[in-house]
Amino acid sequence: MLMRALLMLSAMAGPAAAFELELPLACAIGTDCFIQQYVDRDPGPGVRDYACGAETYDGHDGTDIRLRTTADVAKGVAVLAAAPGTVVGVRDGVPDRLVRNEKDKNAVANIECGNGVRIDHGGGWVTQYCHMRQGSVAVKKGEQVKTGTKLGEVGYSGNAAFAHLHLGVSKDDRWIDPFLPDPSGACGAEAAPLWSAKAKAALPYRPGILLSLGFADGPVTLEALETGAPLGMPKRNTPLVFYAWAINLQGGDEMKIALKRGEAVVVENAEKLDRNKAQYMLFAGKKAPSGGWPEGPYTGIVSVMRNGKPVIEETALISPEP
Repeated sequence: MLMRALLMLSAMAGPAAAFELELPLACAIGTDCFIQQYVDRDPGPGVRDYACGAETYDGHDGTDIRLRTTADVAKGVAVLAAAPGTVVGVRDGVPDRLVRNEKDKNAVANIECGNGVRIDHGGGWVTQYCHMRQGSVAVKKGEQVKTGTKLGEVGYSGNAAFAHLHLGVSKDDRWIDPFLPDPSGACGAEAAPLWSAKAKAALPYRPGILLSLGFADGPVTLEALETGAPLGMPKRNTPLVFYAWAINLQGGDEMKIALKRGEAVVVENAEKLDRNKAQYMLFAGKKAPSGGWPEGPYTGIVSVMRNGKPVIEETALISPEP
């Protein structure tokens, strides 16, 4: 533990040079892709991201930008060089496979990055791009790349629990937090990031993100949502289920969902989280009454309260068809 603490401190040990990063993905942040985890700035067993939040895990050394589901991988979301440089490392051929347990984790021992690319930018700066889609790596070792050059596509190879890009940034072989590269800057401090002004504007810190909400004709599983499996749509004589799926929730958050027809509550559910949740799904449903559901519309409502204030509030409508 002491060694990790020393490494963590040394990783932040020196002012950032003039080095700038652009977005490493060809996607709309907050719409098609989402920041799931930041660099862990806590040198001990706790966790702390650059904004003093807990959107990370112990020892995490990069920035994870996820797609909503593994099905979105098929869209071919491009991984881009965040800065110009020379490709110094490449790996491809690792299958895309979600890591859900220790057996899965052991299967990718020593290839945790999965399919990836390393780029040397000079001056001791290196970026690393992990978990790319099998067969998608588009550059070779020794190749010169420009900012925005396609390196491959987002996947979930290696030690990946969801489809995402893990971007690691290092200076002189020490990991750097691109959001707060100054080691003397306390979390939450106003400090110059490595991101360009345009990239930083596209990467606002969000305390909890709703990945999706919707309706189904039966119980909803997190596994189905993660893989983008189609859900049966409710009809007049089937169960009516409303669900919400969120990431980066904190212990003490209260998540509530309700299904209403007009002002009348059809069904509702609520959970107060006992610990931080990288992702969480909640649903509520009810069987169709005799004669089927009265004509809609029905409104699904989700809210997440943190310290008495809403961090998520969204609604959706449905009118079950015959």
